[in-house]
Parts: sequence; C-alpha cells; structure tokens
Amino acid sequence: MDELTSKLTDLYQEHYAHLLRIAVLLVDDRATAEDIVQDAYLRVFDSRTRLRDPDKALAFLRQAVLNRARSTLRRRLVARKYLPKLAVHDSLPDDTGRGLDRAVLAQALARLPRRQREAIVLRYYADLSEIRTAEVMGCSQGSVKSYCSRGVARLSELLGERV
Repeated sequence: MDELTSKLTDLYQEHYAHLLRIAVLLVDDRATAEDIVQDAYLRVFDSRTRLRDPDKALAFLRQAVLNRARSTLRRRLVARKYLPKLAVHDSLPDDTGRGLDRAVLAQALARLPRRQREAIVLRYYADLSEIRTAEVMGCSQGSVKSYCSRGVARLSELLGERV
C-alpha cells in the first residue's frame, strides 16, 4: 500500500463518524448518510492520483459528502414529484443518536431550505469558519452569514425557543 492510500484510509477511519453526522443532518436518514459518506470516500480515493496536496484530502472528502447529499436531496424531490400519492412516508425519525432532542432538531433542520440547512450544519455542527463554509458551499461569506441568520431564526420558530 502506498503512502497516499494509507493516509486516505487513516483519514476515513478518523473522520467517518464526523462526516456521517454531517450527512445525517443534511439528508435526515442514517442509512442514506452512510452510503453518501462511503461513496464520497470512494470518489476521493479513486481520484487520489489527481490529489496534488494530500493535506487537503479532508476538505475534498467533506466537499464530496456535501455534493452527494445535494444529489440525494435532488433525487428525492424528483421521486416525490412522480411517485403515486399513495406511497407511505416513514414517520419515525432517526433518533438513534442522542434521543429525542436530536430527532426534534433533525426534523426541524429538514424543514429548512437546502442552503440554510447546509450552512447551519457546516458552520455550527462541522464547526467550519464562515470563509471555509463559503468555500465548501460555493458562495460568498456574506451569503453564509445570511443563510445562517435566517436558518437560526427559522429553527427558533420551529422549535419554539432560542437556538
């Protein structure tokens, strides 16, 4: 095993749980989130020869998770549009993490517009700076501030308390 492959394997093992939590908060489904993180890792691993700076592998992996989550959400929207209205949605939240509070938060996050949800998860959960969040989301730092401000205000409304 070459050094880069070893580094990527270590990176995956070290950051898997963190990336999984980000994906769960974005797509609100643990099984799908696991697939997203694994697929993102495979994409980064397959393109490892093009990775000029191995120290940026985590950033590429995080970006790949965000991109896969976006794709998943787009596919869900299309599926909802074309599926018969009789399809039953699973009403049980994924509360395998930390109990009811996490499930309530995940439900509230799922009700936010996509960009607000992404900004809040990356900024406050993944603890990225505004600048780094803007880079990952492909927008300006001012947009990140706006998405976070509006998202936190909406979460406060949804949760009935200050967030």
